[in-house]
Amino acid sequence: MKNSKLYRCVVVDDDRTFLDLVTTYIRQIPKLSLLKSYDSGISAIKEINDDDNIDFLFLDIRMDVSGIDVARLLRDKVKFIVFMTAYDEFALNAFQVGGDKYLTKPVYFPKFLETINQVLRRNNAAMIE
Repeated sequence: MKNSKLYRCVVVDDDRTFLDLVTTYIRQIPKLSLLKSYDSGISAIKEINDDDNIDFLFLDIRMDVSGIDVARLLRDKVKFIVFMTAYDEFALNAFQVGGDKYLTKPVYFPKFLETINQVLRRNNAAMIE
């Protein structure tokens, strides 16, 4: 029996081109649903609440407020956090605040899909393959 779980996603990145790219990736995967995208960490912090039932938060690090701080503040409001950044030096901090995966840009679709499935597999959740 196939699982019909739809994973709700939010993307936060101040790079509009990358934000558009990730939202396009999400729309290509039928089991993912884009709830909202933000080009500001501050906006995400202000608007995201417990009732949103967010499964995946895709998060940049270098923005108006650090993605590390965004993750720290939103960790209890989302199931999984995937950092997507051009800077590999923040990886340790990202995992210390509860990040589930850390990808360095550029992120191509096959790696994006593989990352989601890795997170789901580790948490015994329904894969999206």
